[in-house]
Amino acid sequence: MALKLVMNVIYPKSPDLANHVIAAATNELERASKFACEVNDSITQSNEEALLKRPELSINPSQPLSETEKNALDRVKKPANLFMALCIRQPEMIKDLMKFSCTEGADVLAKAVRNNMPKLARAAAKKYGGAKIALQVAELADFSETAILLSFLDNLAPASGSAPGQDLIDACIKIQDDRLLDGQKDPRFIIPIISGMKRSELEGRLPELVNAEDNVFRAALHRMSERLKRQIYSFREESEEAPLVGMTLCEELVYLHRLDFASANMPQKRYLQAITLCLENDEVYTDRVVMAALDHISGTFLNGEPLPLAYMRTVILTCSKHESLHSWICNVLLPRLVEGQVYNDRRQWEGWMRCAQKLEMGDTGVSSIEAIKQLPQEQYQNYRQKYPQKGKVGK
Repeated sequence: MALKLVMNVIYPKSPDLANHVIAAATNELERASKFACEVNDSITQSNEEALLKRPELSINPSQPLSETEKNALDRVKKPANLFMALCIRQPEMIKDLMKFSCTEGADVLAKAVRNNMPKLARAAAKKYGGAKIALQVAELADFSETAILLSFLDNLAPASGSAPGQDLIDACIKIQDDRLLDGQKDPRFIIPIISGMKRSELEGRLPELVNAEDNVFRAALHRMSERLKRQIYSFREESEEAPLVGMTLCEELVYLHRLDFASANMPQKRYLQAITLCLENDEVYTDRVVMAALDHISGTFLNGEPLPLAYMRTVILTCSKHESLHSWICNVLLPRLVEGQVYNDRRQWEGWMRCAQKLEMGDTGVSSIEAIKQLPQEQYQNYRQKYPQKGKVGK
């Protein structure tokens, strides 16, 4: 109620009253910043103790971890919210918001600002336009204030099912181009709008996303697919009339496997790590998602496209992780790869043999023996030299 009184009654009366309100709010925010720095060590200690007792508290970064942090958050929340409300009327004030909340040690104030950022960002976007306000705030932000700038940009993207507009996409790309870090683009600036980018553009940007820190890479993948939840198992066909937007989970795995890491000057180790990160997240990249991606790639292999370097590695990892796919691998995938003459590629052939051997005497009642028998005589003998058959000998 007091905030509404300030904003709707006192503030609009005259420029002098407005200036007094701004000065008072700025002083309060500065005091909140100093207080946050003073209590930062005690908050850190209390939070560490709380996490030892309840590690699951770290799941929600917007919530206080300890009673000490909760009390401090309550104290800085009111001046932060008042100041942010004034920022809607005068966006240039966001400079002070970033300066005080990004002061070293003012972590609890930064948390209060981030928690209230959806209100500020969406109200500012409604009043000034998302693209315009994004560029304006980016101009105000120093590199030390990047965290709050990213929070602002993140909340400019539509919260509903609609994709970000092209003007906001262009604005975030410009911000990324203007804020190089050691000559490199920071992919965090495009994550807020990545769900609205064309699939072809995302494919081209995969190297910079893969090269990012793991948490940034995961966030990018999540945003790419977040508006395509009904199509997670699909690899969509491209059309010139209607370019595809975002990436399904299946498409993410396919394009990650096809990534030309050598041309992107990316270590092979990182290329493989990126795929492994997805496979380990089996609540998102489920057995059905992995199967859909492997199935699509094997289909293009039959049409003459080489298998990606990591393909058989992924199949072998899938054998270990998803028993539910053993039957499909034995009865569909391995025979299909034989049909495509996988043995003509030494690396993929080694992977095929390892996978077949792994499942030949499987404990699940499913065996790759029928796929092995489909090998040409020369390759069958090659396989048996490497992995002699237990029991009955011969093809």
